[in-house]
Amino acid sequence: CDMAMRRYLKEAEGLRMTAGIGVAVAAIFIGIHGFTQEALRCVLLCHILILAGAADIATCEIPDEFHLLVAMAGLIGFQPFPALLGFLLVPLPFLIAALKTGKIGGGDVKLMAASGFALGVSGGFRMMSWGLLTALLWSSAMGRRQGVSLGRQGTSQGEGSIPLAPFLAFGCFVALLPVS
Repeated sequence: CDMAMRRYLKEAEGLRMTAGIGVAVAAIFIGIHGFTQEALRCVLLCHILILAGAADIATCEIPDEFHLLVAMAGLIGFQPFPALLGFLLVPLPFLIAALKTGKIGGGDVKLMAASGFALGVSGGFRMMSWGLLTALLWSSAMGRRQGVSLGRQGTSQGEGSIPLAPFLAFGCFVALLPVS
């Protein structure tokens, strides 16, 4: 995956840590779930979101392929009602924020829709909560208290804005832990 991302982004510098983080995530979920279908689902979801985060950092946009891959990972252990409900309800706060403020990008909305499909309503909202909390803490720690906009409008990253996908990837990781 990392080699494909390097070719896609043509920028190896921003992707040094994705392989190591992916291995650590895999080890954690295999340690928790063993070599099961649930471990595979968790590892795939987190690794795809890690790569989406790397792409968001490097290009300020999330390629549509990642949304599709997240939804496809959600087919492992598929439960139709929670998946469809998650697909419809989880992205609503992002969609409303995108329409009202214009500070959330469409890629973030689509990523949350695909994640809602994969995680269901409760998992999707836990992912969103942990991701946004982490993004707010990060932006506060970086001294961006005034003028911070999470996400961005369009494909150009504005002054003081931060890409959300890396934080949503972390939120997914925490949401998939049995104690979240």
